[in-house]
Amino acid sequence: MKSKTFNIKLKVLTPIHIGDGNSYDPTDYTIDKNELHVIDHDRFIQKINSNKTLYDDFLGRIKNFTPESIGLIDFIREQSKGLYKYSLKLDEKALEYVAKSPNEIGRAPIDKFIRNPFNDTIYIPGSSIKGALRSAIIEVIFRKLSNKEDKSNDSERRNKLLESLIERNSDLNKHNDKGKLLETLLTTTFKLNDAKNDILKHVLVSDFLPSEASLQICFPINKSSTKENNIPALLECAMPGSTFEGTITFKEQFFIELGKILDNIANITKSGSPKKNSLQDFDGNLLAKWIRANYVDKVLNLEYKRTKTKFTFDKTKESDFILKIGKHAGALSKSIAGLRKIKVNAFDPEIGRKEIKIEDSQTTFWYINNKPMGWVLGEVISSSHLN
Repeated sequence: MKSKTFNIKLKVLTPIHIGDGNSYDPTDYTIDKNELHVIDHDRFIQKINSNKTLYDDFLGRIKNFTPESIGLIDFIREQSKGLYKYSLKLDEKALEYVAKSPNEIGRAPIDKFIRNPFNDTIYIPGSSIKGALRSAIIEVIFRKLSNKEDKSNDSERRNKLLESLIERNSDLNKHNDKGKLLETLLTTTFKLNDAKNDILKHVLVSDFLPSEASLQICFPINKSSTKENNIPALLECAMPGSTFEGTITFKEQFFIELGKILDNIANITKSGSPKKNSLQDFDGNLLAKWIRANYVDKVLNLEYKRTKTKFTFDKTKESDFILKIGKHAGALSKSIAGLRKIKVNAFDPEIGRKEIKIEDSQTTFWYINNKPMGWVLGEVISSSHLN
């Protein structure tokens, strides 16, 4: 079939944070009551350059600056009053956190949401959506391997499936790592760490630009079914109600390579060839179904089991889907239960300390205001064929 482009709208359901390593440093902001004010350094420098006394004072503080010195920070904050780019509210937990130790916390870096350097607006990188799409497609392919709809998270059953496949394919016995085994089963058209042979190179995802953005400074909590762990960090988050728009394009070669994968699965599982029109009918509803297969059936359900906190969403259309994105979305949304193991820093009561363990999925999740981080609602607005 021809290349196809989907216009996608994302609505933020729970706080999301996507960073690029940049932060608001102590000289970039000041906190007043429940607001963080981001200093406009250009206007600050103009003010300093227009006043010789302030200029000399500023230079003196710079020359005498040490990591322990707070004089320069106090000077910048005092002289930049009213000279702000924008202001952000602190959520209730962040405000409580700052109030406990204002002198220390008010001088710490705060992780920024990724921003366009030209106009300083936030956006969701296409790579974040593509990573989420990758997990969903792999999950769908694995369900084809299991030869039936798999709505459970039973890794033991998946392990048995893989063992039976190995038994019927002696050339796979050399693979001890199940992730490598999956790659072999799907031929060279879906190699997770090989860009040259990766089917996802035929999928183009744009950056998602904000049509409406609501931002806050938030305090995250790491939560399990038994306890909550606070960490000394503040994040700039896009809050529920924010919306972003972008496009996902599946090139013609993607459907060709995916067809090869499905044929290969049919040969391995002896399930018969897929319907020839299955990809010809690829539309927004099928794309949404693929994504839901991973994020609703697997990620959402297991998150509830791990934390005992119920999060639901209202699906109104067949073209709606939810997915989890961002730095604090959790390893579960980026892994495949029963196939790709993850490292968990878990407390071992027998030895009385934390130990790195290898698990099927994560054991804790990040929450803000009792909402799991990272969930967005996607809607396929329209689609078009490309020549």
